[in-house]
Amino acid sequence: MQIPVFPIALVVFPNSKYPLHIFEERYKILVNKCLGNSTGFGIVSKIGDTISEVGVYVEIAEVIKIYESGELDIVVAGKWRFKRMNIEMHPDGYYLSDVSRIKDNDTESELNYNLFFVLKQRVQEMLKLVNFNVNQGFWDTLEKTNLKSFKIAEKSGLSILQQQELLTIQSENKRLSYLLDHFEKLEQKLEENRTMRELILGDGYLN
Repeated sequence: MQIPVFPIALVVFPNSKYPLHIFEERYKILVNKCLGNSTGFGIVSKIGDTISEVGVYVEIAEVIKIYESGELDIVVAGKWRFKRMNIEMHPDGYYLSDVSRIKDNDTESELNYNLFFVLKQRVQEMLKLVNFNVNQGFWDTLEKTNLKSFKIAEKSGLSILQQQELLTIQSENKRLSYLLDHFEKLEQKLEENRTMRELILGDGYLN
């Protein structure tokens, strides 16, 4: 299938919500088309000059504000991962890509609850150490979602490169292991007196 894609210095995870300010003319056109047609678009991270191959299809969950200039404040909701096959320019200036949907490998369908429990405890301990209170809605959603790794990643202080790497892993248990290793390294940084509160607060995801 072909979808419009928005390269941006950001990773959106499946089931996450993220606020965007739309100011470029070409993306104002794109967003208004999506609103009119009740469709979404793909977000692919742009890291330096590189546009990532794996992205997430998003839908517009809410329009917060429309400015006189036509700029918009919106909230997008991540739906599913895809791999882009190409990239081309639409006459209106935004990008299009043929994409194939990405799913986790069927060989590992059972969640390792012991691994999840250990990781959840580590997250709670780390948030307490940096004096950052996450509202109950986050924990409720974490318990309900089948993609627990991506929800935890929203509050993990991952760099954009790490977020993109996590997005490409096609196994929930391997993503949980990746995050557990990440939190062990965060603990080392805490011991080195490096602040993590700013990292976690700076992720930008909405609970």
